[in-house]
Amino acid sequence: MNFMTDPTQQTPLPALAGFGYEEMLTELEAIVAEAEIRLAEEEATA
Repeated sequence: MNFMTDPTQQTPLPALAGFGYEEMLTELEAIVAEAEIRLAEEEATA
């Protein structure tokens, strides 16, 4: 198993095959942004 080190925690983290940290972070940010938009729209119509 490949491991990479998180410099802030100094604990080994399993490396994700084919999906790097930056890609994962970008996807999570997009999910959060879509959820915030959806919540704002729901509050505006309520």
